[in-house]
Amino acid sequence: MGLTCINRGLGWPGRGPWVALAALFLAALPEKTKFQGQAAATTGEVVQARSPAAEKPLHGSPVALHILPGSEVFTDRLIHEVRIEIKPESMEALRHAARDYVPATVHFGGETFQDVALHLKGAAGSFRPLDDKPGLTLSFDRFRRGQLLHGLSKVHLNNSVEDPSYLTEELGGELFRAAGIPAPRVAHARVEINGRRLGLYVLIEGFTPEFLGGYFQRADGNLYEPVSGHDIDRRMKRHFGAGTNDQSDLKALAAASLEPDPSRRWGRLSRVLDVDRFVTFMALEVMIGHRDGYCLAINNFRIYHDSDSDRMLFLPHGMDQLFGTANLPWRPHLAGLVARAVIETPQGKELYRQRFAYLLQERFDASTIAKRADEILADLRPQLHGLEFGEVSHEVEALKQRIRARAEDLRAQLGRPELGPLKFENEAALLSGWSIMEPSGNARMDQTRTRDGKLALHIVSGRATSASWKTRMMLGRGHYRLEGKAMVEGVKPLPFGASQGAGLRLSGHQRREGRLIGTTSWKAVYDEFEISQDNQTVEVVCELRASGGEAWFDLESLRIMKKN
Repeated sequence: MGLTCINRGLGWPGRGPWVALAALFLAALPEKTKFQGQAAATTGEVVQARSPAAEKPLHGSPVALHILPGSEVFTDRLIHEVRIEIKPESMEALRHAARDYVPATVHFGGETFQDVALHLKGAAGSFRPLDDKPGLTLSFDRFRRGQLLHGLSKVHLNNSVEDPSYLTEELGGELFRAAGIPAPRVAHARVEINGRRLGLYVLIEGFTPEFLGGYFQRADGNLYEPVSGHDIDRRMKRHFGAGTNDQSDLKALAAASLEPDPSRRWGRLSRVLDVDRFVTFMALEVMIGHRDGYCLAINNFRIYHDSDSDRMLFLPHGMDQLFGTANLPWRPHLAGLVARAVIETPQGKELYRQRFAYLLQERFDASTIAKRADEILADLRPQLHGLEFGEVSHEVEALKQRIRARAEDLRAQLGRPELGPLKFENEAALLSGWSIMEPSGNARMDQTRTRDGKLALHIVSGRATSASWKTRMMLGRGHYRLEGKAMVEGVKPLPFGASQGAGLRLSGHQRREGRLIGTTSWKAVYDEFEISQDNQTVEVVCELRASGGEAWFDLESLRIMKKN
């Protein structure tokens, strides 16, 4: 059997099209973007090759140093069998305090681990209670010091309820790692608790010192996780790190980000943040549509203070909702404070433009990513029964279509002339240029005349519809109000998700004015938002999320107002 290199900096087996992708990607990035030290791109780990295409190392020649912790878990394509035994009193404790650790016995393949610390995981969309299909965190050494799963102290078992393809975590992680951004490795597992079979799960490496040791010279820096949507200007949870937990490094990053003078801000940021790598992180989050990540939602991320460079790095997390919106603007409204601080400087804006264009043109190849999805599915197929394989295969095809649509839309966006600033008269501007955003759920959409003669954007719902009309514009810094009139008939909200019914909002912004459901006459709909940078391209949507009914939006009423 042949040999290939698993790059220590990337932490994933070099196989298939990703070998060439990563090699070209890392070679083309500036030298300071590449990891140095223990995880340098020229240092390799030798593992068994799975295909002739994997024979070529990412960089240099294969070097047999030492296997990455957990390689046995992540480099084969087995669906691991994970049987968990939890005592009745601990089951009851989890029902009342799902986030508190309880002891469990874990059978992983042919090995048994006692006193594994276990708690439930997941946010509002993915959390399921213990008696459903819960997401789980397993900490092997919390209650029993030195106990490891093939060198791993912590893994997560994601129920993947928001990713029925079971692939987006793996694809997203590989894209980040190919760009030089550390991201956890991924495998798959079947899980049962006390004999109750829960089905297929996504097994994910934890953010631990051994994870960081694969990428950095030192793994003793502070690792932070946001708490309840906190950005860097508020206190975060420190998982580990040397010294007192005064969070002075976060405070320094916040102070630099809040520097009011953009010409001084870039210099201050460069002293505390790896700005070059952050721009790559930001571009990739937007490119793959990580709507639940840092830049777009201040959610699902980690921050590591690299003790060697004395700079902060952002790490991706929670990538189970990628490629969901094909036409997400390439320069969207940004939620994260650091993202806004970087993009609002001349240097950051230009670097982001260059990096995004490079990644899209040279590295974001939909065919390559789709081929990788097919490879993973082919590896899993022998271990999936007929009905299960059919369901997963169907979702993988849908995922590949979304990836292709995203790549096509981004290329179209970058190929268009730059939008000019929207022109206001008396602090108001009518909204025009509406087009149909690709609907789901058999929706019908057209422009029509209502019974009272108004020209309207019209959406008719299917059984499970998420459909919208969209228009784009460029706005300057300020406070704005979207407003218009809508009418609905027989609208039934979906039993899941946010922004139910009919409404008007800024894309990427939670609608605040409530929802129009049932049957109504013309009602006011609106949304208010802040733009924190000049020449910001935004997208406005008139939407219907419903399981039945129809909605109309009065075209002559749709406008945007400047507010003091």
